[in-house]
Amino acid sequence: MVYKSRIKFAIDNFIIDNYFLPMKNIYELKETADSGKSVLKVNIENENICIEDYDNKPKCVFTREDKKYCMRKSVDHVLLLNDNDNWILHLIEMKSSLGNRTWIEVKGKFRASYLNMKALCEFLGISLSSVCTYTTFEKESFNTIQNLADPKTLLPMLGEKAIDPKKDEWDKNIVTLNFGEGISFPHKSVKMTRNPNGELVGELSI
Repeated sequence: MVYKSRIKFAIDNFIIDNYFLPMKNIYELKETADSGKSVLKVNIENENICIEDYDNKPKCVFTREDKKYCMRKSVDHVLLLNDNDNWILHLIEMKSSLGNRTWIEVKGKFRASYLNMKALCEFLGISLSSVCTYTTFEKESFNTIQNLADPKTLLPMLGEKAIDPKKDEWDKNIVTLNFGEGISFPHKSVKMTRNPNGELVGELSI
């Protein structure tokens, strides 16, 4: 499989070497941190662009460094899928466990990654038609506002509307990100299982 001429030109002339994986229809994307090793098998059809270990790849350096804005954070892996010249952005974050505070962190990564990828797509000469987000996990322990002794633990990121992450997002398969206004994207939770080696493993078809 080969990329169309405009994309290939950008890869060869604009982007640093080895930023993307060679194009395939099956990827095994890994999280190698000692805190939680994971392997996700991704099946994807048609022309695609894959960035593995995206959180450790260079990105836009003009964004704010303050942790509260999460602009220097990013998801673990990114896939771009060409569906009849409509490019779909897939953002994948890998977690061992998820809860209210972890979800806020994940949302920050989705937002920063979305913005950085929009910039990268300009270099590649492609336009995004839609965005899908994914979180892999073994355990989830969300609390609703009603079940919390201290509702302040659900304080949103700066400028965000207070919402119940379990009821308003996780259960509805959406994630709402703050861009001055809330914009919602589809979200899919991917349940992982632990193998005898202690790794979390799972599969996703895009």
